[in-house]
Amino acid sequence: MINSYKQLSSKYLKGNIKRTILTFVGIVLSVALISTIGLFMKGSQLAQIENIKKLNGASFHVGISKYDESILNKIRYNPQIASFGLMSQGDIVPVGEISVQKYFADHPALAFLTYSLVDGHLPANEDEAVVDSWSLPYIKENLQIGDSFELDGKTYKLVGKLNNRDFTQKNKVGRLLTYKHEFAIGEGRILVEINEKANFNVVLEELKSLTEDKNIDINKQLINVLKPGSNQSILAMVIIVVSIVIIATAVVIYNAFQISVVERMKQFGLLRSIGATRKQIRQIVMREATVLAVTAIPLGIVCSILALAGLQFIFVTILEEGAGVSIFHIDWKILLISAIITLTAVFASSYYPAFCAGRISPLLAISSRLSIKKEAIKQQKNTVLKKPLSFPLSLALKNVKRNKNRYTITILSIIISSVLFITFSSIMDIAFTSKYVKDSSTQSDLTINLQHKHDDASVNNQQMLKLLKSLENVSDVQEQDSSFRIHLKDTNLANATVTDIQQSVGTNHAITIVNHLDENKNKKESELVIKVLVYGFIVVISLIGSLNILNTITISIITRRKELAALKSIGMSQRALKKMIIYEALIYGFSGSLQGIFFGCILSYIIYLAASGISTIEWSIPYGACIITFVAALFISYVSVLIPLRKIQNDNIIDVIREQ
Repeated sequence: MINSYKQLSSKYLKGNIKRTILTFVGIVLSVALISTIGLFMKGSQLAQIENIKKLNGASFHVGISKYDESILNKIRYNPQIASFGLMSQGDIVPVGEISVQKYFADHPALAFLTYSLVDGHLPANEDEAVVDSWSLPYIKENLQIGDSFELDGKTYKLVGKLNNRDFTQKNKVGRLLTYKHEFAIGEGRILVEINEKANFNVVLEELKSLTEDKNIDINKQLINVLKPGSNQSILAMVIIVVSIVIIATAVVIYNAFQISVVERMKQFGLLRSIGATRKQIRQIVMREATVLAVTAIPLGIVCSILALAGLQFIFVTILEEGAGVSIFHIDWKILLISAIITLTAVFASSYYPAFCAGRISPLLAISSRLSIKKEAIKQQKNTVLKKPLSFPLSLALKNVKRNKNRYTITILSIIISSVLFITFSSIMDIAFTSKYVKDSSTQSDLTINLQHKHDDASVNNQQMLKLLKSLENVSDVQEQDSSFRIHLKDTNLANATVTDIQQSVGTNHAITIVNHLDENKNKKESELVIKVLVYGFIVVISLIGSLNILNTITISIITRRKELAALKSIGMSQRALKKMIIYEALIYGFSGSLQGIFFGCILSYIIYLAASGISTIEWSIPYGACIITFVAALFISYVSVLIPLRKIQNDNIIDVIREQ
C-alpha cells in the first residue's frame, strides 16, 4: 500500500528493473569516466615528474650562479622556497687516459642529485665520494663500492656509482661528487627547490630579478610537468581535456534519464490527472535520481580505482624494476570533485525532463503523442524513375525522423564517444613526439668514436668493423661516419665488453667509448610509461564510450517494446522487424560517427594549436583514428541491438500491448 506519492519513486525503480539497471549503469559509467581520468592525469603527472628527474639526474627547479650574500639571504628567507643547496666544481684531475672533474655539494644539494645515483648511497662526509660507473676502471682496477682510492693526493671511500652520461664519456671527463660543508660566498651555484604550493610564475620572476638572465638556469621541463598552469600551452590542453570530460559526463547521464523520463510521460500524465502537482512530479523523479546517484557514484569510484590498479599492475609486469614507477595515487579531492560533478549532472539532467513533464497537459501526456511529430505530406515527383527502398529500411528512416528527441539523445552518445577517442588519440601523438621520448642514443648500447691518425681511414674502419664483430658479447655493429654503434647480446656484461674493446681495439686505435645503457634504460622506461599511460587512457575512454553507446541504444530499443509488438501484430515478420531495428542502429552509428569525426578533428586541431608551445608536431587529419571511430561506431551500434532483439523475439505480443 502506498501512503505517500514519494513512495512511487521506489515503485517505479522496482517495477521496471531493466530500465533502472541501464540508467544505473549510465551513472556508473559517468562517474567512472571522470574519476578515472582525474586519477589517471594525477598519477601520470607524478610518474612523469619522476621520469624527468631520472632523465635530468636532478630534482632542483632553478640554479643560480655568480651570487652574492644578498642573493643568498633573499633565497634563504623566502617562504616560497622549499629548500636550497650549494654545489661547485673543483679541479679537473688527469687519470691515465681520462680526466676526472671534482664536484662538491652540501647535504641539501646532494638531496637534489639522488636521481643520478644508480648504486650505493650519496657521500655523507668529505672522505666519501661517488663516481661515474664508466670511469671506475681508469681510477683503480676492480674498484668496488666500499673500497678506498686516491685522487689528487686525497683518499676517498667509494660509496656509490653515478649513472653514465653521454657527454662525460664523449669528453672523457668523469665526475666525482663529494660532500663539502662550507662554501665561500659566490662559490659554485645555488640549487633551488620552489615550494609546490607557491605560484611558480611569481617566484620565478622574483628569482630572475635577483641576477642577470645568463646566471640563472631554469629546469623548464620539470616545472612544466609539476605545474601545468605555469605553461600556457599545457594549461590550455588541460582545460580542453577537462571540459570534454565534463561535457561527456553530463551527456551520458542526460541520455539515460531523458530516455527513461520521456518514455514515462503517460504515467506522469495519469498522476497529473488525479491531482499531482508539478512540484510533486519533479520530486518523484528527483527521488529516483537521488537513489540511483547515491548507489551508483560509490560503485563508479570503486571501478575507477580498480582500473587504475590494473594499469599499475601492467607497469609492474612490463617495466624493468617497474615497482619504481607508480601511477596508483588515490587523490580524495579528485574523487570528491568527480562525485560532486556527477551528482550535479544527475540532478540537472533529471530535473529538466521532470520540469517538462510537470508543465505538460495531462491529456496530451496520456495520449502518448508528445514525442511524435506528424510529418507534412509531401508530393512525390518522378516516382516512376525512383527505385523504392526496402520496406524495413524505409520504416527505419521514418522511425528516426519521427522522434527527433530520441534520435538526438542517441546520436549525442555516439558523437561524444567518437570525439573522446579522436581527441585522446591526438594527445597520444603529441605525447610521443615529446623531446625526451625520442633520442638517437637508444639506437645502440655502446658507441665507439674513432679518431683517425692516418690517411688510410677506410682500411682502419674495415679493420675496426671486423675486430668488433669478432667480440663474444657483440651481436651487431653498424658503421656511421667515424663511429660504430654496437648492440650487445647481454647488457649485464657491458663493462666486461668495454674492457675487451679497450684491450683489443684501443691499443691500436685512438677511440672514445660511450656507454648508453643507463640513459637508454631511463629513456626507454620513460617512453614505455608514456605508451602505457596513453594507450591505457585510450582503452578506458574507448571502453566507457562503447558501453555508453551500447547502453543508450539498448534503452532506446527496450522502451519501444510496445510499439514493436504493435508492428508485429499487424503482420510485420520477425525478420523484417530485426532488419528495421538493425538499420536504425546503423543509421545512428553512421550519422553519429561522421559528426563525431568532424567535431573530433576540430578539437584535434585546437589541441594542436594549444600544444604548439611544447611540441613541434605538424598537424594532419587523424585518418587512422577516424577510420577506427567509424568502423567501431557501426559495429557497436549493431551489437547493441542484438540482446534487445532476442528479448523482443520471445515477447508475447498481446501481453506487451496490454502493458501500461
